[in-house]
Amino acid sequence: MMTDVIPSLTRLGVGLLLSIALGIAAGTLIGLVRPLRELTEPIFEFFRAIPPPVMIPVITVILGATGFTKVVIIVLGAIWPILLNTIDGVRATDSVMKETARSFRLTRSQRLWDLVLPAAMPRIMAGIRQAMSIALILMVISEMSNSSSGLGYWVTYFQRNYLIAEMWSGIVLLGLVGVLLAVIFGIVERRMLRWYHGVKETERG
Repeated sequence: MMTDVIPSLTRLGVGLLLSIALGIAAGTLIGLVRPLRELTEPIFEFFRAIPPPVMIPVITVILGATGFTKVVIIVLGAIWPILLNTIDGVRATDSVMKETARSFRLTRSQRLWDLVLPAAMPRIMAGIRQAMSIALILMVISEMSNSSSGLGYWVTYFQRNYLIAEMWSGIVLLGLVGVLLAVIFGIVERRMLRWYHGVKETERG
């Protein structure tokens, strides 16, 4: 089972990174362009209401039972909290800060990188935290069906063969993966939002 940790983590990592990249890029664009936001909002509400596990059989039929399919499943489920939080964060950028940026004649690129994205980053990070949990769940579920490798596959295999001790070892290992992800995320979040936490501490003081 230990040899299947790396394939599982690879799928999880690739799926999560793609979700972050696509979610932030699309969310920033939609948050900045009002007509695009009004056009896509009902579409997003429809697809967000569909539980991600329901899409697993559909995606598997279309793409086949491959590692790429499992990554796609993770992306389709994990992208939503990142996308929607990015849209909200971009829209909530302080109007006074926007006017100040215009008065200093900052270019659109400068306003995006130096104002909009940093202001939206607390919400984006909150979305990524939610996406991590969704991605881990979808990784396990996708490996439980139509798969011959991965942690999810082995937990199901042990359960079907009544190997209870081995099954629990797989569950504990999944829990440790979740803890490791949380620790790594906490370190990254503290570094990226150091200014934000500093402001919060100042306000409390």
